[in-house]
Parts: sequence; structure tokens; C-alpha cells
Amino acid sequence: MLESLIQSLYFWFKGWHFAVGERLCAPIAESLPGSISPHCPRFVDGFFTTFELVVLSLILAFGLARLLTRLQILGPGWLKSVIGAYVYIFQGTPLLIQLWLVYFGLAQFEWIQASGLWLFLASGWWVGLLVLTLNSAAYQTNILTGGVRNLSKGQSEGADSLGLSERLKYHRVLFPQALRASWPALANESILLLKASALVSTITVLDLMGHARTVFSRSYDLAVYGGAAILYIALTALITLLAYLIRRYGFASLPSDPWFRGLMR
Repeated sequence: MLESLIQSLYFWFKGWHFAVGERLCAPIAESLPGSISPHCPRFVDGFFTTFELVVLSLILAFGLARLLTRLQILGPGWLKSVIGAYVYIFQGTPLLIQLWLVYFGLAQFEWIQASGLWLFLASGWWVGLLVLTLNSAAYQTNILTGGVRNLSKGQSEGADSLGLSERLKYHRVLFPQALRASWPALANESILLLKASALVSTITVLDLMGHARTVFSRSYDLAVYGGAAILYIALTALITLLAYLIRRYGFASLPSDPWFRGLMR
């Protein structure tokens, strides 16, 4: 039942991507290079697939990073060491190795293939989502933890003077300020994750790079990768805009915050 539901959702999204792609590509087909024009809907599908994969990974990674940051600040020493090891491993190893170890490595174990986990681990898209989430969460945890620890001592002392517990001090005073101050670094991490997401094409995911590689193998025309680069630039602009809108309307600005200072006036 679950497998059929997942497959139905997959084909529905793919059908939606290609339907939009055909509408968008029809008016501009004649102006595109000959190596791209017949495959234009593929690039649109890859654009949407990459965007969905990256945005979902960022949302899940932020939720995980928020939990890990709280445990890094308030948790016991042994748990801080475990989280530190997780962050160190994912920051210290290439994303490509992480993808291959999960996608190809776990498939070596028969007990995994016989378990319910295989429903997800057999799919490159789900493995890509998992690894991108864990990878980004490690970086976001480091950013948020640093943001909390770099706050001035006066913030903590002011909360103590109000009689707040350590938990309330963290949730109501320290973390909100650290999040606002760390948002530019988190936005930069989202752009880095977008560019790194091209590696999921090596585990059979037909994202933007996956489609570009497939089309290039038929024509060997470098214009294919040029078109993919333009779409990655568009994705970068879109994610940057989303980060700006969240920062502009979701947070109150800090007096010392230089990010988009001119637009905050």
C-alpha cells in the first residue's frame, strides 16, 4: 500500500513537471539550441525536481539542526560529544562519498533489503533527500551553535536577572537572537547545498544535472551544460529571494545587523 502510494505521488509530480515544461517550452522552442529544444521539458522537470529536493532538505535539516543546537547548549556532556562527532564526520567527508555509502553501501546488507527501509533506500531520490538533510543539518548546527555562543554575555545575564530557567533563557532570549544573527550564514548554506545537490545525479536521480547529463550523452553539445548553468543561476536567485523574504518579514532586525541594511530603512 505504502509503496503504491509513493509511486503514485512520484508519477503525479513527474507528470505535473512535464506538463508545465511543455507549456513553457512551446513558445521558445525555436529560439533554443538544437541540442536543447527537443528536450526542453526535461530541463523544466529537472529544475522543479532540484528545487523540491533542496527546499525539503533545508526544511528538514533546519528542524534537526534546531534540536541538535538545543542539545549542544543544554544537553549532557556525553550527548554534546556525540553531536560533535556527527557534525565533524559530515563536515569532514565529501558529500559524494556520503551519497555512495548510503545508496550503494547499505544495499550490500541483505537484512536491509528485507526490511521496510528498503522501500526508501532503494530510491535515489529518497537517499538524496536523507543525505542532503543530514549534511546540511551538520553545517546548520555548527552555525546556530556558534551564533548562540557568540552572543554578548549581557544577554545571558539579563535573562538571569529576570529569573528565567536555563531552558526558558535559551528558547526566549538566546536562540531567537542567534537565529536572526545567523540567518545570512544559513542562507549561504542553502546556496551551497543547492550546488552540491548536483551530485545526486550520480545515484540515478533525474534532477537538473541528471537530465543535463542524459541529454549531453546524446548530442555532446556543451550548450546543454550552459543551459543547465543558467537554470542553476535561476534557482540560486530564487532561493536567495526566499531567504531575503523570510529575513525581511519573519524577523525583527538587530541594531548591528548589516544584512540588507539599506532595504530595512
